[in-house]
Amino acid sequence: MNEILNIGKEIEDLKLNNENFSHACYEYLKNKSIKVDIHELEDFIAKWSLETKVLPEQVNVYNGFGQPPITLFNNGHFVVDLYFWQTLDTSIHSHSFSGAFQVLYGESRHEVFKVTKDEEFFDDIFLSNLECIVDETLVTNDIREIKRGLEFSHRVLHEHNPTVTLCIRTVNDKSPQWHHFDNGLSIQKRSPEASDIKRLSIFDYLITRNPMQGRDYLDRLMNEFSPSLIMNLYEELSYDQMGLQESSVEIFFEAVVDRFGDTKWFKRYMDFFN
Repeated sequence: MNEILNIGKEIEDLKLNNENFSHACYEYLKNKSIKVDIHELEDFIAKWSLETKVLPEQVNVYNGFGQPPITLFNNGHFVVDLYFWQTLDTSIHSHSFSGAFQVLYGESRHEVFKVTKDEEFFDDIFLSNLECIVDETLVTNDIREIKRGLEFSHRVLHEHNPTVTLCIRTVNDKSPQWHHFDNGLSIQKRSPEASDIKRLSIFDYLITRNPMQGRDYLDRLMNEFSPSLIMNLYEELSYDQMGLQESSVEIFFEAVVDRFGDTKWFKRYMDFFN
């Protein structure tokens, strides 16, 4: 398994820039021709994760992108990740990063979409037309390039449990990442910063001490948040209270509905889940 651990240094030695990163990673994986046995890979990860005193900085710590996602290499510019997929991911998404991925084990249905903006509500929320232009099955050893932005919008349905993918990708990119709903709504994916979560915890405190002050604080806070951040928090709080009291979460939900409930795009959002 040393060939997997060596990937980061070998890519680093290529001294790639952002313009040629994805294609160069694709060619690298194609030429390296990595083949692994799933049981040997599982044994390797168990041993490596225990014997490595300090793991590389992990990119996906709390979200469900992989069950689990494991960062093997991270130099602040790019990472080498392993994703063990045990659930069916149905989201259509565009990436802020670039790179390439290889199926190490399992099978996935891979769909690529052409996304055309139809009606823009904010610079981070719009209606789109989605046209599937690639529908293929990826099996062990298949490799695909990951391009940044709307140019590469795809869905990967992992049909074998587990399916394991190796991914080489850039990090700390400034480009937006998108989630495209089947009904045509597109919302920019935003992860809350530590300061955002801290301000929510201040709201959580104020609402118990002085409800009027707490609601005013929340209103002013939401004026500072972008619409897409509000919707990403709305979605995240629906399954994780993020340390907030249940009553505070409900007040946040009510504030979102008061703010956006009558809009065309929010009704499209709610229709998706109904």
